[in-house]
Amino acid sequence: MGKNCCCSISSPNCDDKFDDLDAGSKSLSDALRVSFSILKIIMVVLVVLYFASGIYTVEQNERAIVLWFGKAVTQADGGKLIGPGLHWTLPYPVAEIVKIPAISTKKISLDDFWYYQTEKEKLTGKLGRPNRTLNPIKDGYCLTRGEEGEGVAQNDYNIVHCKWDIDYNISLDPYAFFKNVYIGNPKPGELYSKVVDREIKPFLAAVAQDAIVTTMAKFTIDEVIISDKARLISETKKLLQSKLDDMDSGILVENMQIQATWPRQVDDAFQQSIIASQQKETMITDARGYRDKVLNEVQGPAQQLIADAKAYRTEVAESAKASANYLASILPEFRLHPKLVVQKIYQDAIEEVLDNAQEKIIVQPASQGKKREFRVLINRDPAARKQQKKQENK
Repeated sequence: MGKNCCCSISSPNCDDKFDDLDAGSKSLSDALRVSFSILKIIMVVLVVLYFASGIYTVEQNERAIVLWFGKAVTQADGGKLIGPGLHWTLPYPVAEIVKIPAISTKKISLDDFWYYQTEKEKLTGKLGRPNRTLNPIKDGYCLTRGEEGEGVAQNDYNIVHCKWDIDYNISLDPYAFFKNVYIGNPKPGELYSKVVDREIKPFLAAVAQDAIVTTMAKFTIDEVIISDKARLISETKKLLQSKLDDMDSGILVENMQIQATWPRQVDDAFQQSIIASQQKETMITDARGYRDKVLNEVQGPAQQLIADAKAYRTEVAESAKASANYLASILPEFRLHPKLVVQKIYQDAIEEVLDNAQEKIIVQPASQGKKREFRVLINRDPAARKQQKKQENK
């Protein structure tokens, strides 16, 4: 052995050192094995949690769209929308779930055509004294068609202030809404519905303002404020929906409401105009009522005469028809025995005359050796006479 050899193979000290090395290696090996087992379990749990994170729920008033790397995924039914219920897809970052509040009704309010109000006036509801003239920079308004009449040009326009409330939803086509209406990406922890509420208002307001201005120019200020609000709302809603459909926005306008008034600067003049208009309508109504009354009084007797004439005409026509039918029925017999038929007609006529006569005097013809005699019945029974009159009146 050389000098560097610390011990021989058979040395007891060397055996102890080798035993210590074997025990340390075994402990290290066991520790590594346990560590790898725990790591495998953790990896399996993480994988399970990762895929479980792809489970999501769509509420009844929602529709969902699944995006894989930003592209909408076509579902088994051929569409791109997912209905209510529990669903699963690949987790983020492969897939992204966009939930659209498609069924619930949303509302936006437009006061761009309303006159200017301070914050205090909005809070208290009490209006201050208006300026002498409108301020086009602050005051909003719409133009309405002028009244057509004598001395009034048809190209004149009137000013009206109005507020609008629009109820809408995205049930028409949620996927078209997602595809064609730009909505910004939600911030971390922010719901898509909140983004829709925040960002759809400028878009819908711009389209609605165009429809409102176009429609209001077709109506007079009286129609807008008083007499024809329903038709104004209907035509505005129809035009707004048409514009949204042309954009394939998927938005459905459910309802619209309007609050309209004239400029405050001319309030007194409009109040007088309303009073005059009401008086005019009252006078027209009274005149029509008087006309109808006079016509009814005049036409009453005339209508009765016409009705009696029509009844008599019907009676004569029916009587003539009955006579014609009777003569047609006896015509074959008349052709065979004309004298007998005429005699029978004469006999029937005599019987009808005698039945309808109130008093009858019969004169017997004179016989051989005897003179004619007239016999008159006197002291008739009054009760029988009254009974006969009652039957005749019936």
